[in-house]
Amino acid sequence: MKKKFNLIIRIALNILFYFILVTNSIANDQPGCELVAKRLKQIKYELVPQDLYDNFGFMLEEKFDVSKNQWNYKKIDNYYFVGKILEPSLADEIKSGDKIITLNGKKFELNEDQKNIILEAETAEFQFQSNQGEIITKNLSRYDYYTHTPIIDIESINFNKIDTKNGNVEFNLEFDVSSNYTAEYHEELWNALQGSLIFKKEDGDYSYYVCDYTEKEFSEINIPKPFHGFKILNLSKSDKNLASDKYFKLTPYAKVLGNDDEYLMVEEIVGGYYSVKNKFNLKTFPFDRQTVSIKIIDDFQRIPNKIILESGLTYIALDEIIQNNDIPGWNIDSFEFKNFQYQDPYSMKGDFADGIELSLVIERKHSYYLYKVIFPIILILSVCWLVVWIDPRELEARLTVTIVCLLSLIAYNFVIDSELPKLEYLTVLDWIILTSYIYAVIPNILSVVSFRIQKTNKLLSDKIEKISTRYGALSYLLIIFVIILVNANLNVENSTAFISWMAGF
Repeated sequence: MKKKFNLIIRIALNILFYFILVTNSIANDQPGCELVAKRLKQIKYELVPQDLYDNFGFMLEEKFDVSKNQWNYKKIDNYYFVGKILEPSLADEIKSGDKIITLNGKKFELNEDQKNIILEAETAEFQFQSNQGEIITKNLSRYDYYTHTPIIDIESINFNKIDTKNGNVEFNLEFDVSSNYTAEYHEELWNALQGSLIFKKEDGDYSYYVCDYTEKEFSEINIPKPFHGFKILNLSKSDKNLASDKYFKLTPYAKVLGNDDEYLMVEEIVGGYYSVKNKFNLKTFPFDRQTVSIKIIDDFQRIPNKIILESGLTYIALDEIIQNNDIPGWNIDSFEFKNFQYQDPYSMKGDFADGIELSLVIERKHSYYLYKVIFPIILILSVCWLVVWIDPRELEARLTVTIVCLLSLIAYNFVIDSELPKLEYLTVLDWIILTSYIYAVIPNILSVVSFRIQKTNKLLSDKIEKISTRYGALSYLLIIFVIILVNANLNVENSTAFISWMAGF
């Protein structure tokens, strides 16, 4: 009894000790976050951070190398590309993604001399090539651009449905948008952090708080929201009931904390269920490759006042998503970020919003259609063409088999009809089904013709039967191959690896 009582006392003391620790932790945490919130409410800080870009009105396109954990200039076939455009007048003629052909009459290779021109020269002549092949020559001057550059960081994206029939893609997206306020240019804001977000401990070392705020709490602080003005351009539906709660985070970086730079990172964490419209090319269905695009623009400010950048962590997260490959019915092949300039029909000349596009290349898993649609159709046609081995005088027996096969093909088509997209053009599968109908009818015609001819011209009847047995089913398989071959060559970019090897035949 005494041992049991001591055990109860020990458990009670442990619970009390844990409660005291938790209470002290909350008590220590809350004053810092509450104090900085109180100070920020008082100063009503409404400035946004700006970065200085000293260039010719555009930036070189960059891509993050996950394996090396570094940013590199994008280079394909020894060509560099236009990235973000900062000069509004330049955006009328040059677009992000255009090739940079020459600099001052010499091929643009980004050698040391050309780097010095880009960094120091006041004027330079550039030659660009658009995606349409148009050559554009521009004499550009150097300017200073003060630009707000919020950084978008995609943490996860889960695809729920890819509806190629209606051109909709539904997914859950979790991301945050951050702005960095440097101590050098935001002194008033930085001073508000001292003794609240950044504090000195009893042992003399410095520590810090990372503070989370609800949307209502952050609205009272009066710091500009990083995600303010952002818009998903091709959005068709957003379900607020399935959206996660939006919240904000303040994280300080300081030299006293061991960081190289001093700034306050303000993050807006956003999550939601979205549906976006996409245009799909289904001519090679079910051996098709598609591109899913998610376009985000800043609909509040125009270039050069604000541009959107993606973080290196986004590349790492998306690379992991590709490896997990959890889209039902699809394989994720690759992803790419593209910059673009958006101008709505009502905007004035030179009035462009900056945009960023995430493109995911996906390939359909064709096994279902291969084994449950195409293969059964071929089996039905094989049975149908077995009648050419039956004596042509057995007309009833032959017609029974061929008509049953034709009806089976029609019935099977009704079963799979819901799986097929309704389009104004024919897909590979449509061509295969159409060819199958024709080849299901031919044995019926051959049976009747052979039956009639063999009574008057047995030699001709035998010749028809011989050609039918030798080339009938074989020609059907050959035509199926040609259908796939032609479509693979006409739609190389939209063909999966299963048939893309045929391109160039």
